[in-house]
Amino acid sequence: TLLRCRIHARDVSLALVPQVQSSILNSVEAIVVDLAPTDTPGHVMVRLDVAGEPLLARITRRSAEKLQIRPGLALKAQIKAVALLA
Repeated sequence: TLLRCRIHARDVSLALVPQVQSSILNSVEAIVVDLAPTDTPGHVMVRLDVAGEPLLARITRRSAEKLQIRPGLALKAQIKAVALLA
């Protein structure tokens, strides 16, 4: 059975290493495809590839710089559970 769901970019956070002490329990391996500016100053949209499926994460520019987010980077995409229940 094929299941599709919509996950808002604001409900996705990024981590370079698996998080074991976090309230976000859902995480998947992802590869950064590209970054794009948003209509909100100080934020960027990160386009991810998760096993061939697209996923977006909206993060602050500061976080993108601190984590050195760039195309080709492998990381963990963490998805808030409330995004999956909605």
